[in-house]
Amino acid sequence: MKKKFLLLITFIAVIAGACTKDIVDPTYTPVVPNANAKFSTDVYPLFASNGCTACHGTSGGLDLNGTASVVRGNLITKGSVKPNQASTSKLYYYFNNNTHQGKSLSTTQISNIKGWIDAGALDN
Repeated sequence: MKKKFLLLITFIAVIAGACTKDIVDPTYTPVVPNANAKFSTDVYPLFASNGCTACHGTSGGLDLNGTASVVRGNLITKGSVKPNQASTSKLYYYFNNNTHQGKSLSTTQISNIKGWIDAGALDN
C-alpha cells in the first residue's frame, strides 16, 4: 500500500513539476493589422526612411531600390513576403520582433506591414 501511495505521490510531483505558468509580458501589445494599408504610401516609404536601402541595394540579394512596383515584386520573388501570410513573412517577422539589424518600427508601421501582407500584398 505504501508503494502505491509513494508511486502516486511521485507521479503527481512529476506532472506538477512539468506544468509551468504562462508568463505574460506586460509590455507586449498584439499588432492589429491595418486592413487599409497601401504599399505605395504605408510600406514602401519605410525602406528609405529607415535606411534599409543602404544594405538592400543593387549589390545582390534583396533589392529595395526602385519604384514601388519593382520593390514589391522583389519582396515577393525573394521570399521576404508571402501574400496573405504576414505571420510567415520575413518582412513582418523581422520588424515585429526587432530582430533585423536593431531596427525598430512603430506599432503603426508594423500594423501597416501586417495589414498590407494579410490583404494580399497588393501592388497599390
